[in-house]
Amino acid sequence: MWYVINTKPKEEYKAEGYLTAKGLEIFNPRLEDFTIRNGKITKEVKPLFPGYIFGNFDLERDYTLVKWGRGVKKLVSFGGLPTPVSEVVIDEIKKRVDGLGIVRLDQNFKPNDVVRIKAGPFRDFLGIFQKWIPEKERVRILLNLIAYQPSLEIHYGLVEKVH
Repeated sequence: MWYVINTKPKEEYKAEGYLTAKGLEIFNPRLEDFTIRNGKITKEVKPLFPGYIFGNFDLERDYTLVKWGRGVKKLVSFGGLPTPVSEVVIDEIKKRVDGLGIVRLDQNFKPNDVVRIKAGPFRDFLGIFQKWIPEKERVRILLNLIAYQPSLEIHYGLVEKVH
């Protein structure tokens, strides 16, 4: 059964490595985070659920190994008992994971969707989504400026749909 393991702060990878080396199936989905620093887009891979990983193990046999594992703080429990996670939940997350273990969130931009730029010199500017440029992991948008709509190509991670 799958369980949620609460890790020590910023020790998800340490716990994952230790428990995997001990033969347990560990699932630590990751997410790409994009920021602009010094005018350059930087990509950082972070845990999807900071401070938590999933473990598939036999509770009776492996409880002590997990509880006292390197980087582990505790097993998430309710009523004093570690609570299993539905296989459906794990499968749903795994369906969105690519070969590198990174969760790819559905960016369902459609032409003419209103989008907002999340970071950089155009932060909080609104634009209109035009098209995907997949080979560059970019999107083309039209910025809404006073009496002018310049076309801008920007990394998809820096754009969000306005609802």
